[in-house]
Amino acid sequence: MPDRTNKVGRHLPTSGGLRKTLSLAGEQGCETFQIFVSNPQAWAEPTPRADREAFIERMQELGFSPGVAHAKYLINLASPKYELRENSAHALAAELVAAGDLGLDLVVVHAGSHGGDGEAKGLDRLVEGLERARDLAGDSGRAAEVVVENSVGAGTQLCSTFDALGEVARRAGVRVCVDTAHAYVAGYDLAIPGGPRLVAAELREALGDAVALLHLNDAKNELGSRRDGHRKVGEGEIPPSSWTELFAALPGVPLVMETPYETPEADAAEVRRVKELAGGLRKTADKG
Repeated sequence: MPDRTNKVGRHLPTSGGLRKTLSLAGEQGCETFQIFVSNPQAWAEPTPRADREAFIERMQELGFSPGVAHAKYLINLASPKYELRENSAHALAAELVAAGDLGLDLVVVHAGSHGGDGEAKGLDRLVEGLERARDLAGDSGRAAEVVVENSVGAGTQLCSTFDALGEVARRAGVRVCVDTAHAYVAGYDLAIPGGPRLVAAELREALGDAVALLHLNDAKNELGSRRDGHRKVGEGEIPPSSWTELFAALPGVPLVMETPYETPEADAAEVRRVKELAGGLRKTADKG
């Protein structure tokens, strides 16, 4: 088995304060992590954090990288409704600034939905919205980098294919986050022997070096179902051997799990398991 080059982490709660978040990340063996910087189900902007400086200092001491935020679920930059697009651009800009202010590197945003008037128009609006959000964020200090996430392709959702994701990446000048559960239920077969290597090759062909992050989730639902749902790694539709093959084909790409919370001990065990599947508990120091 090759040495591990992929950093491993997971989405973590912030309800007990940012210090507690970092403590939990350390206890679970994370090397990277993801948080929300505001309520993902409301339009309210992020509020300044009193523990900001201590969080940045401790994050640097512990060597967590990249630090990731997930944008609000309400954001839809591709909407046919002007007001929703404007709210979305302003909300994303505020989260880019807030994440950067916390020393985080990336903000993951969903590609959104074209609302029924076609993929081409939706992609145009998505690209415009990403550019607008970055322009708005650029006026206020250091902003984090926005990355666009693939969808399951249900209904009018955009970017369920790597080709569409690659088009957005090229036109908007952004990188992407690939959710493995989304890819699987959108039709990319990670479960068969040799499948992960072929999927990774297709991903590289469509996106080159623009893959910033994997949302590492096992799929609750079957191949091609276009139904979202996450399971812990090794407990869903994708067998353990497939993960090892995928990691070997995508060296150096950070892995952040969004799998269901259990006990801290069970979550730590999942982090250890993913590290082992990716090549071992110790990461190669000069790669990734």
